[in-house]
Amino acid sequence: MTVGVAVLLLAITAGLTFLTWRVDEHSEQRLLARQLAQVGTLLTSQAAVLQVQLADMGQVAVNTGARPDTFARWAARQLQQTQQSLSLWRVTDGQVSQVAQQGLEARLPADGPAALGSLKADGSLNVLGILPGDPDRLAYALRPAEGAGDLVIYAESPLPKGHRLPVTSDSPLSGLDLALYLGPTADPEQLLESTAPVPIRGETQRTTVPFGTGQVTIVGASPTHLAGGLAAALPWIVLAVGVVLSLGAAAVVEYVSRRRAVAERLAVENERLYRQQRGIAGTLQHALLPPVPELEGVEVAARYVAGVDELDVGGDWFDVIEKGPGRCVFVVGDISGRGLPAATTMASLRFAVRAYLAEGHDIDVVLTKLRRLIDVDVDHQFATVLLGELDSGAGRLRLVSAGHFGPLLVADGQGRLLECPVSAPVGVGGPAASAAALELPAKGTLLAFTDGAVERRGEVIDTGLDRLRTAALDADGQPLPSLVDSLLDALSFEGQKDDTVILGLRWPG
Repeated sequence: MTVGVAVLLLAITAGLTFLTWRVDEHSEQRLLARQLAQVGTLLTSQAAVLQVQLADMGQVAVNTGARPDTFARWAARQLQQTQQSLSLWRVTDGQVSQVAQQGLEARLPADGPAALGSLKADGSLNVLGILPGDPDRLAYALRPAEGAGDLVIYAESPLPKGHRLPVTSDSPLSGLDLALYLGPTADPEQLLESTAPVPIRGETQRTTVPFGTGQVTIVGASPTHLAGGLAAALPWIVLAVGVVLSLGAAAVVEYVSRRRAVAERLAVENERLYRQQRGIAGTLQHALLPPVPELEGVEVAARYVAGVDELDVGGDWFDVIEKGPGRCVFVVGDISGRGLPAATTMASLRFAVRAYLAEGHDIDVVLTKLRRLIDVDVDHQFATVLLGELDSGAGRLRLVSAGHFGPLLVADGQGRLLECPVSAPVGVGGPAASAAALELPAKGTLLAFTDGAVERRGEVIDTGLDRLRTAALDADGQPLPSLVDSLLDALSFEGQKDDTVILGLRWPG
């Protein structure tokens, strides 16, 4: 009987050990696949940002008749933090000629300028390959569909020395061995960059993601156990406990309690790992938003808070563009939907606003031009946008809105929502409203916000607006950054589903 019980318990132990090992292996593969998927999301988003940047340059070039000095000024802004080569080319009767060059001297693909003449004028990001040199460069170009379709924006970005990408301990890529290859296969000749010697060793996974008109293949492995050391040792723990259990039925209770404790610790570890993956989406979202500028005569503070506990980026955004001492243009907007399409559209609209303002357009003209960029019937997206031009010295504010809330003005111990002309959201169609001019007090605080600050399920919108007004008056005596933080604390609630942006501007009088 004793032998029979021991054999039975050993058989159960062997089965549980194998099952635990299989679960751990599956968990490792699932976590590695999720990390590679997040890296792919970052790459696809970066391609979208590059396409928007080149498209903005192309739009400026088309609108200014391909003037070299205008292109040079616009490209110089892009080159402030990168060592790139940016150039403008014209295609005439099959002949390609350079119009302007900024940054590093262009190497060009093996076909020379002819490679640019064969591109389609459809506004797509064309990846032209890796150019050898010291260092190697990634070549890409865009031929705008606007105008006569005869212009090409060409760029070359240096790859890391030795194609090795440095990774810090706080990076989302920390703990991963990754290699990125241009194309659908892991061709060593097409290596873009890696975080470890190639080829990547160990239990690898690979995925292929679109990058402009091309593809990037991601090969990854984890040199350490993603689920933690405890998960790696768990099969051996189960085996050891099973041997002990075979000595007596009394050990069964101890075994069950240990299994439960192990399961709880694994759940906590998996939750931590999930939140780490969610941080990649948050990092991307904040990378797409601009830094808060320091303006002369106007204090600015802004906060963004994601409202959904998922691996998706949102479409809320803000921006502030200085126009002179005490003068600035601000914008707050909200893209319908979530995920990469919303983030891409958000980046496109934000850069478009800056481009149109750089061309000298008024805010109502900027809003009119924005309405041409997206169509809800084609893109399945729309956006609400509030544009404002503040002149604190003259005590004047101009506002125009496309389906967005007007801002809240707090001054002289009172708070009121400013009324401005409102047209249909961007992408829905219909004419844009004209900007309204409002007089401002000598000093005050202006608060622009997205619907996540005031909307709650089952509640009329007036209640949320009154809540915002009351919270702003209660915090009016605080410094502007503290005031914005206090508003977020007062307006947040458990189960909040929508993102929230609050932008504050204060002029001292």
